Amino acid sequence: MRIARLGAADLGSVRTRNSLDILVPKESGNLFTTHRMEAARDRTAYVRAPLVAVVPPALPHSLADRPGSNTLILSIAEPFFNETARAALGSDEFSFVGPHAAADSLIREVADAVGREFPSLDRLTVSFLNALAALLAAHIARNYVAAGPAKATSPGGLAAHKMRCVRSFVAEHLGETIHVEQLAAEVNLSPFHFARMFKQSTEQSPHLYILLQRIKRAKELLAGTDSPIIEVAADVGFRTQGHFTGVFHRYTGFTPKVFRTSAREASSRPTDPSGDSHDQ
Repeated sequence: MRIARLGAADLGSVRTRNSLDILVPKESGNLFTTHRMEAARDRTAYVRAPLVAVVPPALPHSLADRPGSNTLILSIAEPFFNETARAALGSDEFSFVGPHAAADSLIREVADAVGREFPSLDRLTVSFLNALAALLAAHIARNYVAAGPAKATSPGGLAAHKMRCVRSFVAEHLGETIHVEQLAAEVNLSPFHFARMFKQSTEQSPHLYILLQRIKRAKELLAGTDSPIIEVAADVGFRTQGHFTGVFHRYTGFTPKVFRTSAREASSRPTDPSGDSHDQ
């Protein structure tokens, strides 16, 4: 394991690492992480304390931060992490499913302890680093990784036209209570067979799919409108703002208010084709 502070050489240009990197910004940090999603879309996350970012091995990404040693990087070698993940998950195949930025109290406490006990990182011993790597690798495997290969669909699921019908129905009724029986009726199946086939197609239960669509739509409304949070909650099917806030935080690592602020700060931040930070 290697522990370092984010330096000028890490900023701006696209970097691809052969390690799992955990980025832990200080209170003074103003960290942006950008990586390429499917369909050649870039995803940028604003990672500010108390959030952390988990960057999987071999994922091309770029970083931007204000000057100074504002972010601690905890790097775990890919072979070591893979071995630990296999043991923790009981599977030889796994994929990352966790958020690119998340509130993670254990990682935050570990990083704070390292900074407090070892202000000079060159005093870290090999035995200490090995123990720390084992702890963090197991934690990441259990919380940010799913056993089994990533799949777009599974054979034996719903036909494509039926999936389109279901997705359309969910999108049109997000503000309402949606029952599995309603979705099953849309594609002329019993609720039992519909739920089984839907999960084969999406690797999600109908309930989880609907919930994630509510969260996705809420993100769009929070970032793109000035609607009060209580109205956003109602628009995506939550009866109370408190319930919405709890669920949104669980699946994004942000409260709705913090997500709205972060999204707007990220969108207003100037970009440079060279990828260099404008925080200088």
